[in-house]
Amino acid sequence: MRRVRVVFGLAAALCAFGALTASAFGKEKLVFGEFAASVAGRTISEGDPAPVTENKEDEAEVFGLQLGQYKFGVVNKSTGTIETEEPCMKPPKVTGEAIAEHSSSLLTEIAFRQCVSSDVSGGSIGWKTNNFKLAIRFQSNESGEIGKSEGIEIAKTALVTIKGAQPCLVEIPQQFVPSAAGVKEEKFYEAAEYTPEKEEPVENWERSKKLREQYPGDFKNRLEIETTEKFNKIVSYVDTAGTSTKKGCTPKKGEENGKLITEVGNPHYGWLEYTNGRIEMNAEGLEIKGGQLTFEPPA
Repeated sequence: MRRVRVVFGLAAALCAFGALTASAFGKEKLVFGEFAASVAGRTISEGDPAPVTENKEDEAEVFGLQLGQYKFGVVNKSTGTIETEEPCMKPPKVTGEAIAEHSSSLLTEIAFRQCVSSDVSGGSIGWKTNNFKLAIRFQSNESGEIGKSEGIEIAKTALVTIKGAQPCLVEIPQQFVPSAAGVKEEKFYEAAEYTPEKEEPVENWERSKKLREQYPGDFKNRLEIETTEKFNKIVSYVDTAGTSTKKGCTPKKGEENGKLITEVGNPHYGWLEYTNGRIEMNAEGLEIKGGQLTFEPPA
């Protein structure tokens, strides 16, 4: 498989592509790339979406994961340390839907599997594994939007019960990452990188009319999505008051303290608000079965 990597930065977008247009007020506006999907013989639309899956030969990887007071990490039994660069024991599963042939966003659902939370007590480490899902919409300005769902069976707000000495309910509300991306959509962010991947040659391409129609260039377009260190400051709420479970949980010692919500009438009254969440991951080989999926930079 030959891969072509395209990494966008603000300077590159301005200088390399020259992708600027002038508004009526003389201000310059960035022009971003777009996600492109196609299936021969049909038009991809909201009414007829194309499922996005992972190629069987590739597995997504998580390199860092923190939500609220929980910094996930596999416990190394031989050294007695928590390896936060390996937060989950199983790779995540990435699915999604393309609802247009050209779009400024791509909605995915990421199932995090066997991600390890731990507690230290009496010199020993007790740990549990956790499974949960997040809907993440990736934007062409390279930001991510968490929690929105269209056709994905997950609520706009994800509720996750993290296991441990005291089970804690953690809420990850709908939000933009970075938060300013929801206010200034015309700005370029680098919370994610999108890399076109090409698999070539397609097996039996020359002998199959159907394959030649599906993949006109003797290759199959796939997509890699990688979050960056800027995919952070994810907001979450931890129910230390027990308002949802009738039993609160105690903040972990030695971790960053959350902000206590004291506003009467706030649905999170008595909860702790954290803004230190982060997701570092890489998903290769995202594809549409029998079709093409890629990211096209601005012309």
